[in-house]
Amino acid sequence: MSTVAPNFPLPSPSTFRPSRWALIRAWLPTIVWIGVIAFESTSTFTSSNTQNWLFAFLRHINWWLAAHAAILNAVGRKVGHFVGYGALGCFAFFGWTEFLAYRKERERASVEKPIQMAREWQMRAAALAVLVTFVVASLDEFHQSFVPGRGAAFHDVVLDTFGAVIAQVLIAKFWKPKMNTGLRTKSMLDRASGDLAPEA
Repeated sequence: MSTVAPNFPLPSPSTFRPSRWALIRAWLPTIVWIGVIAFESTSTFTSSNTQNWLFAFLRHINWWLAAHAAILNAVGRKVGHFVGYGALGCFAFFGWTEFLAYRKERERASVEKPIQMAREWQMRAAALAVLVTFVVASLDEFHQSFVPGRGAAFHDVVLDTFGAVIAQVLIAKFWKPKMNTGLRTKSMLDRASGDLAPEA
């Protein structure tokens, strides 16, 4: 005698296939953001230029603020490093999350056991995201050493990487991944298999 399995809203194992397009979409924000970082590393965005732009803007608002444009510019650039690379770490995390799930789905599909993995927070994706941020930040500083008006600073790499670390902490604390109606996780399959097992 056997019991009836719950009516899970799951895709048929014979029809589910890992989506390469979903993988590409997941990495597009990271690629675009790296392009933005590369553009901001050009001679257009030297410290003197951004200070002049800030002064021109602030003098229309408050002369006292405009007089402190140099300090505000220095602080703003460091905040920009922290936030900008924190965003990169965030984008890279979601890219790695999709990649790791996609790889597992491909492995299961190759043995004729298609399964859609849950996109959940995991330490491996977070660590890889921080690594991507560190590599990009290091290459960016190296590139700036050859750009007129720019310079390389290792403490900026540390600041950038710290921004990515904080981004991972925030993601782990606040990210609540939505379960797709067609999401098929291993635990759900195991539960369904248990319900279908014949009783003694």
